[in-house]
Amino acid sequence: MLFLTLGGVLFYWAISNEDPYQLWNTIKQANPFWIFMSMLAGIISHFLRALRWNLLLEPMQYKASVASSFHAVIIGYLVNMALPRVGEITRPAVLSKLEKIPFNKLVGTVLVERIVDLIITIILAMCIFIIQFNIIFDQVNELWGHTSLTQMGTIGIFFSIGIVILYWIYKKREWFYQLPIIRKFKSFTEGIIDGVKTVFSLKRKSLFMIYSIGIWIMYFLMPYFVFYALAGTSHLGMSAGLTVLLFGTAAMIVPIPGGVGTFEVLVPSALDIYNINELVAKSYTLITHAIQFIVIIGVGIISIFYVILKTRTLKKNDLE
Repeated sequence: MLFLTLGGVLFYWAISNEDPYQLWNTIKQANPFWIFMSMLAGIISHFLRALRWNLLLEPMQYKASVASSFHAVIIGYLVNMALPRVGEITRPAVLSKLEKIPFNKLVGTVLVERIVDLIITIILAMCIFIIQFNIIFDQVNELWGHTSLTQMGTIGIFFSIGIVILYWIYKKREWFYQLPIIRKFKSFTEGIIDGVKTVFSLKRKSLFMIYSIGIWIMYFLMPYFVFYALAGTSHLGMSAGLTVLLFGTAAMIVPIPGGVGTFEVLVPSALDIYNINELVAKSYTLITHAIQFIVIIGVGIISIFYVILKTRTLKKNDLE
């Protein structure tokens, strides 16, 4: 509830100074062809994620249908829209139920996916920093110039407290290991580790990398295609698309349902780097964010029916 409220406040703050009529009028002028292409890129990214996930099951001698993996991925994103991070548990839970694969091992494979995606995000951030060094340096310098000594002191205090807490946990680690709940968690953790280890024993590593790159190409194309939907952003190039992708990814990492609010704050900030008109930037942001919701909710409804029907079929087969 706290994060949902925060998201609502950020969303209101991000668009409150714009005339709703002008926003809607700008959005209505968007080219539907490029909106459709953006949606298609989103669906393909989820399909590639399902294919990549199946590769991680092979070293553990498990196999899942592409349909089951795809719909589990979609339902995971659907849950994340309401309950951030819960979808990372829902996704393996759904596939475990559909394909009779141990849940804890599936959690390990999801963890591997997130680590791979984090590495790609870091590489992407480094590339953008190198390509856009002068622009980013000027932006950071301007932001730092508006930061007061009190704010810097507050940041330093919280950072120091965090270091002290981590050090205390490290010193007391033996005590934590003796807790009953930790012991019960051991077998579950071992299953997760088995899932994580799959990345080192993949049978088709090159295909795994192709799928991973393909996923992020689709992630890039989703906001990039929307550039062409609006006259005010149609001139932007690939470097701007990468910057928007990075800012948008950062917005979705924050544990706020669906990135509502954070997306509307960060993406216009990315477009501001390229001197995009504020009205156009916010219209672009609302369109791009809406596309993500429409794809997940639209396909998610189909996924829910798929899971219900397949679950009933499995129960019927078990009774026969």
